[in-house]
Formats: sequence, structure tokens, C-alpha cells
Amino acid sequence: MEDTVIDDIDLDLIAALQTAPRASFDVLARVLDSSARTVARRYARLAGAGAMRVICEIEWSLMTEGLPATVWIGTEPGRAPEVAQALAARADTPFVSLTSGAADVFCMLHGATRADTTRALTTELPAVPGIRTLRTEWILRLLTSTASWRLPRLTSGQIAALTGKNAGRPAAHPRDTPLSGLERDTVAVLRNDARMPFSTLARTLGITESRARRTVAALLESGLLRPRVEVEPRDIGYAVEAVLSIGCRPGAVKRLAASLADHPTTRFLALTAAASVFTYGGAFRDEEHLADFLTGGFEGSEEVTSLECSLQLEVLKRYWTARP
Repeated sequence: MEDTVIDDIDLDLIAALQTAPRASFDVLARVLDSSARTVARRYARLAGAGAMRVICEIEWSLMTEGLPATVWIGTEPGRAPEVAQALAARADTPFVSLTSGAADVFCMLHGATRADTTRALTTELPAVPGIRTLRTEWILRLLTSTASWRLPRLTSGQIAALTGKNAGRPAAHPRDTPLSGLERDTVAVLRNDARMPFSTLARTLGITESRARRTVAALLESGLLRPRVEVEPRDIGYAVEAVLSIGCRPGAVKRLAASLADHPTTRFLALTAAASVFTYGGAFRDEEHLADFLTGGFEGSEEVTSLECSLQLEVLKRYWTARP
């Protein structure tokens, strides 16, 4: 990101876009008590500087086969940055970071097929120079993602005015039928620009604007596409990111999952096939904020039987895109 100063007006705009990523500038302006011209100018400045993007999350079942794995990696002394860069360069890593705590590098790995993921974990990653140890935890179910994370800046009235403005929702279950050619082309175009106007999308795909509108509406309604704001937490006041492995009693899994999914610090939560039960990613204002969370700062914390915390020192890749 360029040296772009993000002020309170920008933060309000980001918060509004998190609630309604595809809302028009007119709608955003009314909610934020501003003008459409001012909102459009602010948006263009943030997007042009690389401080913010509005992208589309895509249902895993449409992109790859099976479920991803989280990988905790121990490296030879001094080689963590080299290893992280090598992993970020792979096509099968949605997320890569340098960490401090349980591992030197943390990543998610999701191959095109189950066999690809297995081969990467058992053969390819162990052969990466500098890697000393690997701990793999398979994700069984995604419970919440960054698309659900919100800056706590809007009033209940503002949130109500934005709710339903093409925000998308998680898919209830993987789709049984493959995408049509048009749907696949639409997904490819909107993946990196979720706010593309229907007129531009129609011209790009060579279809009518009304057909483009119907296709996008169906993908959003099904949850196969989920627009979201991509922004660095540190740029908007959250200096500390952490990834946690959390264990609890079997009878408490559903209650704790609901509590963590709704917590305002949660950016990612998944049920895993490991002793830790949950893999959790969160953003915090500072170390004191994280300390409050770790010492009982969430409902159901008394159900936790184990907790392992790692700080994200530097994120090299988010949602399949390498960071500058």
C-alpha cells in the first residue's frame, strides 16, 4: 500500500462496504450522510492506492476438490522468510504468514484435488529447503470467514439500511451441479472486482445487462459468491493479528463455535480434524486487547481445555493473492 492516510470518514466507508460490498455510491452516501461524489472519490482513492479492494470469496467446492488444511511449519534458524516466500509463490496456498509462537510459518493449503493436497503435504512441502517440521490439521467445516468481519463503527440504523444490499451469504451446502459456462465466466470476472457495474460485466461477457444482473443475483443468493472488503487490519487500527488452536470438550463444541463466530475480533473460524477442534484467526487493536481475549474475553471461555496462540508477524498472502 502507498502511504495513504485513512481517516474516520474512510473507516466509515470501509465499515459500510463490509456490510454491503456492492451497494451503490448513492446508497452509501445516504447511509453515511455524505454525497455520492464524495463517497466515490474516497473509494477511488483507497482502491487506487491499494489500501482496500472489494473482492468475491468463492465457495470452496467451486474452486477445488475436498477441504483445505492448515499447516504449522517449523524452519531452520533464519530461514523462515525464505520458506514463507516459497509457499506464497505456490498456486495452492490461499494464506501464508510469518508467525511467532507455535510455528515459524503458518499457511493454508488447498490443492485442486484431494490427491494434489495430499501430495503437497506428504512430498512437496517436506522437500522445501529450510523446512524442519510440519504439523497438519485438516479443516472439516468453515464456520465463518473474513467476509463476516465488521468494523464496529455503524449505528444499528445504518446497518439496517445497508442489510441485503447484495452482500451475499454463506452457502448452506456445497453445490451438487457444476457451474454453467456463463456462471464460471462471471465468477472469474467478479473474483477480483466485486463492485464491477452490471453494464461493464455485460460488455465483458458479451451478454445483455439484464442477463448479467440475473446471473450475479443467483450466485449471490446461493452463497456461491460472497463479496467482501479486503483490507489490511493494521491499516485500520488493528495492529495485532493472531491465529489460535482452541480445544474444548465434545459437548461444548456447538456452543463455543457460536460464541467465537459472533465475536467481533473473529476473522476466520474453522472446525478441524485435530485435538485443537478449532482454528481461529482474529484481529486485535493491540497486545492488551489480545490478552483480554485470551484471559476469558469471550462467552464460553470456561469450556476451553487447550489454547495455543501464535502472532502473525507478517502476512505474505491473503485469499490467494500475494501481498506487495
